[in-house]
Amino acid sequence: MKKIGIAELLIWAFCDELPKAGMTEGGGPSMASSSGAYAEMSVLGTLVDRSPNAFGVLPLFAYEGEPHQDATIAGEAVRELRSRNFEVAKGWNPFPDWSDEHGLIAAEVERVVSDLISARNPRLNGQQIVALVTSCAILKRGPDWSGTQPKTIVCSKNGKDPSWFVKRSMMNSLGRMEMREVDGFDYRRRRPAKDAYNKHRLEGSIVSAVMSRLDWQIWQSSLEALHEALQDRLTAHDLLPFNPDRAPWARNRKNRAEIEAIENVL
Repeated sequence: MKKIGIAELLIWAFCDELPKAGMTEGGGPSMASSSGAYAEMSVLGTLVDRSPNAFGVLPLFAYEGEPHQDATIAGEAVRELRSRNFEVAKGWNPFPDWSDEHGLIAAEVERVVSDLISARNPRLNGQQIVALVTSCAILKRGPDWSGTQPKTIVCSKNGKDPSWFVKRSMMNSLGRMEMREVDGFDYRRRRPAKDAYNKHRLEGSIVSAVMSRLDWQIWQSSLEALHEALQDRLTAHDLLPFNPDRAPWARNRKNRAEIEAIENVL
């Protein structure tokens, strides 16, 4: 029995073995022969009319035998992830390594997650998770979670002078007093009001960074699920222990409950 990690097993399966699936000795279902495929590629610079096989990978040009049994078992286990769904934990903090003095990053993460849930984004459903795990195996790496923290800048009207705000008690249309935020600059004295304050915003979007770290944690949870599902099912491989690293970006990993994003809902 060959000892192997779960990520390495998937790379081997999806890159080396599963492209053999669906091929016959006479060629693939959409290619008459490998010579025809190469001729087509030389003329057009790409392959046309080749669809992924049942495991989501492009078939080989020519028949090279059947996939290894363990690769097929692993591929089927990945396909079984379609029955699983993931949820984002309440209070998820994907950026413990970023400073957030004004709470702008936390507010934006909350907004993005809320939109993700309300729109029923397929990113969290099983079909998308299968695609994520498959693509990571083919690319031989996990999602890029690095990201760059955007600058925090003071809100302004003209791009130069900062805007000022104050809160004042005012009567609404129903005749009730309520607190409202209004212009806090005293134009007569040419200076901000005594209790005026600035507001800040992020210079640039963090949506892509949020999604990347979400994908990383979904991928790690998926590897954990696959490791459990494939235990004692392989014929020629013995899986090494796997401990998911859900937050490689975290400086302090003591409080894992605060930084782990994904709760696996089975």
